[in-house]
Amino acid sequence: MSKSKYLKNQKGFTFIEMLLVFTIFTLISTIVSQLTIKTFERQAIDQFLVQVSLDIQRMQTLSMREGTHTTITFLDKWYKGHIHNDLTNYVFEKEYPSGITLESGSNLKKIKFYNNGEISDFGKVIFKTPFGKREVVY
Repeated sequence: MSKSKYLKNQKGFTFIEMLLVFTIFTLISTIVSQLTIKTFERQAIDQFLVQVSLDIQRMQTLSMREGTHTTITFLDKWYKGHIHNDLTNYVFEKEYPSGITLESGSNLKKIKFYNNGEISDFGKVIFKTPFGKREVVY
């Protein structure tokens, strides 16, 4: 067989075909990664709101167990829980995750529990997130 016939029968991909496949692969990878990142961000926000609810329940339980008043205070970048008689020694102090802030329309910036676990004021705490406002109602 001559050399020219051998070269004509070889099959393979051209450089342009390889670039096209690489471009399609890159586009699909980018789209999937962006969707994954947004899903993780939403899960982080949901976990934060669950943690806020658990911390509120924790302070209510603490007020009943210790027989004293407890308070959770929501500030612009963090929230704190403390026993009323000891304002300098916080039970916990937690920052909001990045992208979450306290909405100015929140009508409940402090949640107070009496020594029997009853809440003193009702209302809602509103958080502004990258995906819209989220409310915790008490």
